[in-house]
Amino acid sequence: MPDVVTITTGTAGAAGNTVNDLQTYFAANLLKVAERTTVLKQFGVLAPIPPGSSKTIAFVRLEKFAVATTPTQLTEAVTPDATPLSYSQFTAVAEQYGFLVKISDLASLTAKHPVIQAAMYNMGLHAAEIYDILIFNVLDATTNVYRPQGATVDTGLTKDHKVTYKDLVNINAGLKDNAARPVRTGAFAFVTPPQVYASLLLDPDFKASAQFKEPEMIWRGYVTSLAGFSIVETNSPAFNAKTQATSGFANRFYSSFAIGENAFQVSDLQNLEVIVTPPGGQGDGLKQRTLIGYKFAVKAKITEPASGFWMELVRSAGNDSANNA
Repeated sequence: MPDVVTITTGTAGAAGNTVNDLQTYFAANLLKVAERTTVLKQFGVLAPIPPGSSKTIAFVRLEKFAVATTPTQLTEAVTPDATPLSYSQFTAVAEQYGFLVKISDLASLTAKHPVIQAAMYNMGLHAAEIYDILIFNVLDATTNVYRPQGATVDTGLTKDHKVTYKDLVNINAGLKDNAARPVRTGAFAFVTPPQVYASLLLDPDFKASAQFKEPEMIWRGYVTSLAGFSIVETNSPAFNAKTQATSGFANRFYSSFAIGENAFQVSDLQNLEVIVTPPGGQGDGLKQRTLIGYKFAVKAKITEPASGFWMELVRSAGNDSANNA
C-alpha cells in the first residue's frame, strides 16, 4: 500500500490518491475571441431597397458631355447639330445570407457560462465579417488594378513589390485625372491589410516626413495620412493574403483599395436581423432547444463612370517576414 496519499499520481478508484474527489474549476469569464476591424461599408454609398419593391435595384447616371480640346465655333445664324443624351444603367441583385445555431435546454442549464448570450455576441462578429467579405469580393473583381513598380500580373509580384509613397502619389494622380472626389476632407481612402500597412511604416519617405514633425507617429506605428490618402488599416478576414507557389516570387500578396467618393454602392434589401426562438417553438413540443440565427440581404455594386475610375485595386507584396518572402 502507498504510504502517501497523492493528487497528481495514481489511478481513479485505486488506493493512494484523491483523483475521484477532484473537479475542474472554471474561470468566471469566458476567454476573448478575435474581434476584427471591418470598414468597407462606410466607403460605399448606401442605397436601401424598400420592402415590397424588388430584390433588384437599378442605378442610372446621365453621362457627361464630351469636351472637345478645340471647341467648335458657332456659325452666325446656323443652328448646330443637337447632341444626344447618354444614360448608363447598373443593376444589382440583393441576395440573402444567414446563420443558425441550436442550443439544447440541458446545455443552457448545465453550462457554467451564459452560453446563449455568448453565442449571440459571437454571431454579431460573424455577421460583420461575412458582410465585409461580400463587399470585398465585388471590389476585388474590378479590372482597375495597380501593381507597384510596373508589375503586370499577380504572379509576377516579388517581395520587393511593396506599396510606397511614390505609388500612392501615382494612384492619387490617376484618381484625380478621372475626376474622382475625396471621401474625406481633401483625401481619398486607402484601405489596406496589416502587412501592407507595415510596409508603409517602413517606407523611407514616410519616416522622413514624420520624424521631424510628428515622430510619435513612428513610435506608435500610425500612418494616418500619406500622399493625399487617409490610410485605413483593417484586419478583416476578407483581406487575408492570397498565396502563390511561383518560384522566385512573393509567396503571399495582398489586396488594398484606393477609394474615391461614389465609387460603389451598397444596397440593403434586408437589414441585419437577429432571431431568437425560445424553447417550445415550431417543432419543439418538449421545449428542448433554443434557436439563434441572423439573416440579411445585401449586394454591392461598382458604379464608377465609363469615362474613368474612382476606385483602384492595388495588388502588392507585404512586409518582409518568414511568411512574406
